[in-house]
Amino acid sequence: MACRVIRRAAGPSARLAAALLCAGLALPAAAAARSVLFVGNSEDGTVTLVDTHHLGVIGHINAIPDGNTPRDPAQAAIYPLIVAAKGVNYVQGIAVSPNGRTLYVSRGYLGDVAAFRISDGHELWRLQINGIRADHVALTPDGRRLFVSALTANEVQVIDTRTHSFVGSFPTGDWPHVLEFGPHGYIWNGSLGNQLEPSGHDGRKQLTMADPNTLQVKRTLQFDAGVRPFVFTRDGRLAYVQLSYLNGFIVVDPLTGRTLHAVHLPVSGPGKEMSPSQYPNQAAHHGIALSPGDRTICDAGTISNYVALVARGTLRTRALIPVGDQPAEAETSADGRYCLVTDRGPGSNSLSVISYRKRREVRRLRMGKHPQEEQEAVVPDSVLRGY
Repeated sequence: MACRVIRRAAGPSARLAAALLCAGLALPAAAAARSVLFVGNSEDGTVTLVDTHHLGVIGHINAIPDGNTPRDPAQAAIYPLIVAAKGVNYVQGIAVSPNGRTLYVSRGYLGDVAAFRISDGHELWRLQINGIRADHVALTPDGRRLFVSALTANEVQVIDTRTHSFVGSFPTGDWPHVLEFGPHGYIWNGSLGNQLEPSGHDGRKQLTMADPNTLQVKRTLQFDAGVRPFVFTRDGRLAYVQLSYLNGFIVVDPLTGRTLHAVHLPVSGPGKEMSPSQYPNQAAHHGIALSPGDRTICDAGTISNYVALVARGTLRTRALIPVGDQPAEAETSADGRYCLVTDRGPGSNSLSVISYRKRREVRRLRMGKHPQEEQEAVVPDSVLRGY
C-alpha cells in the first residue's frame, strides 16, 4: 500500500500527518515515535536532532564521516579556490524519509548528496551532482524522489531514493535555490540569479513550477530580484516570497506572477549599519513560514536580528521579536505552537523557539556552527535508542 499524499505546502500539521501515516504503514501499529526537528549545521558538518515536544537537543549526526574534502576528483581540484572565496559548506539542505529512518543531506561545496541511516549515522550512499554546489533539497511525500538544486548548473536534478541514481532533471532560472512542494502537487524552485554578475546582468530570477513525475516545466514567474524562501497558503492561491535585498516580503499570485502587495519591515540592529552590498549573500530577510490556519506570517529578519509576526489578513505587524545573530530559516512546528528559527551568525549558532500565541521567544537552544536548514519528521523510538 502506498503512502497517501499530503502536500508539503499544506502546512506543518499536514506534513506531520503525512509522516505519521507513512510511518504507520512502514512500522507495526504499536510502534512508538517522536517528532524530531533536524537542523543542518553547514560549517561543522553536523545535523542536530531536537525533540520538539520537550524542546531539547537529543543528539547529532556527522554528515561528513567520509571526510571534509570532495570525493569527486574534479570537485576536489577546484575545492581550495571555492573555500578561499566562499568558506566551507558541508550541510546545505536536508530531508527525512517518511518512515523516519533515513536522512538526506546536500553537502554544499562538496558538491554531492548523501544518505544516512539515522539510527547510527552510517553513510548509505552518495551521488555527485552537476555544477559545484549542491543546494536545497525536497523529498516527495512518498519518499521515492529527492530533488536537489544544482546551483551553478541551473537545473534541479532528481534522485530515485530506491535505486540511488539520477532519473532526470528540469531547467530553472540562474542559480536555483529553495525547493518547495505546492498544495497541488507541483515542485517549485526559486532562483537567485548569478551572484557573480552585476545587477541587471545576473540572469533569470524566477519561480519555476514543474511536474514532479514528468519533470516538465509548467510555469515560470519572473522577478527583478533573486528569489529567497517562499511559502504557499493551504489553498495555493497566494505565495509569500522573500527577495534579495528586500527587508520584508511580497505577496504573489502564483497563477500570474503578479505582485499583489509588498510588505516592508523595519531595519534595526546590525542592519542599520549595513549597505545592501554588505547583506550576507544578498539576503536581507531569509526564512518565512505560516502558522496553522494561515493566520500569521513568521518572517526572519536576517540583518536586523528579529523575527516578525505579521497578521496575514491585514499584513500588519503583530510583534518584532529579538532573536540571535542572523536568523536565517523559519519552520512552523508540526503541533502548530511555534515558529522555529535558526540563528546562523557566529554570535549565536542557535535555534530560537517563537511562540505564536505568546508572541515571544520561549526557548533558545545551542546548535552546531552556522545552523541553517530545518526539517521536522516523525522518528520511531527504536531509531532513537542510540541517542
